[in-house]
Amino acid sequence: MKFKLVVFDVDGVLTEVESVWRYLHRKLGTLKQAEVNAKAYYNGLISYEEWAKRDVALWRGIPKEVLISIVNNIPLRRGARDLISFLKAKGLIVVALSAGLSLITRRIKDVLGLDRELSNDLIFDKNGKVSGDVVVKVRADNKGLVLKKLLNEYNLTGKECIAVGDSEVDIPMFKEVGLSVAFSPKDIKVAEAADVTIYGDLSKLLYLFKLILSK
Repeated sequence: MKFKLVVFDVDGVLTEVESVWRYLHRKLGTLKQAEVNAKAYYNGLISYEEWAKRDVALWRGIPKEVLISIVNNIPLRRGARDLISFLKAKGLIVVALSAGLSLITRRIKDVLGLDRELSNDLIFDKNGKVSGDVVVKVRADNKGLVLKKLLNEYNLTGKECIAVGDSEVDIPMFKEVGLSVAFSPKDIKVAEAADVTIYGDLSKLLYLFKLILSK
């Protein structure tokens, strides 16, 4: 089977930050309350949508430019440009699929030349400030469903897709593809769910892709 599409998680895979949500909370001084919100979600007390809205409400009134300036300081992982350039040269469709924010995924798309990005959108008011609302497209539990819709859009099967991720959030999409890669996974569950596990920098992932795509 020839692979035609590669889907990447973003936080911790293409960037060096494990969570853009947590990164922003830390920079904006809202991390303590955000941790309360996270606990409520993981204890089953609120939905993912409610969790996202509670988190975004902590940033209400902050100008978009402030958030962009913070996000623009998030470093790409070393080797990201070479990796994506190789995949594009091989004719593959490359997509970022993240439960994070489009503030970072759109930047990644533009900088690396990805074909698509799917994530969650902050809503800004007419003055360009955080309204306190958010459009949730990718939850912590639905990456598999989002990937299925993406494959349908491109008229592809799961076997024609490669997925790369590092956390339990990525396991649902691992189940939908022909090749799943755990990149420096956060725990053993992620490694066990993947076909291949890689630790280190993205040069090792590039080496793997060169082996696979040269066949």
